Amino acid sequence: SSNDKLVKSGVQTSPDGKVTNIPASMVNNQFGMVGLLTFIRAAETDPNLVTLSLGTDLTGLGLNLNSQESLHPTFAGPFVEQPCRAQDVEYNVPPEYLINFAIRDKLTAPALKVLQEDLLFFLFYTNIGDKMQLMAASELHSREWRYHVEEKIWITRIPGINQYEKNGTKEPGTFYYFDAQSWKRLSKVFQIDA
Repeated sequence: SSNDKLVKSGVQTSPDGKVTNIPASMVNNQFGMVGLLTFIRAAETDPNLVTLSLGTDLTGLGLNLNSQESLHPTFAGPFVEQPCRAQDVEYNVPPEYLINFAIRDKLTAPALKVLQEDLLFFLFYTNIGDKMQLMAASELHSREWRYHVEEKIWITRIPGINQYEKNGTKEPGTFYYFDAQSWKRLSKVFQIDA
């Protein structure tokens, strides 16, 4: 019948993904028009394939694609909250550089007591989840800096000001805080737990 001829005259895709009756003018690989046609027909039966194959709108992931600055310092991927640490980026390096196993127990701990606060904050914010972050936090704590859990910033009393009066369980006052965005020590009124 004429209906059977119409159905059989176009590109045919079987349920197992096999494509037949491909015109010679079409690219016949998985990345060409036939591959796209196969995908569209498969997506009609399984809507989950649309997200996997066609991708996701990158602006929906919080990316500013109109930015003039590079994205890689602030975006490590769609499933990660913070950017990749430098030590987590995988590179192929010559075996001569892989000496950690040989010197691990021979290195002394860094002398954090002699470092300036600016460098301690750098170590804290760039070594997330690492032992170095804990060591930097410990040294900042010994210098009277305290991490404000709710504000997620480091604060310290302003030297020479005696305005800190305990009010029950709270201690209001003006404190220095370290702003990691501007990389400056600024002052602000806080009410902290006493």
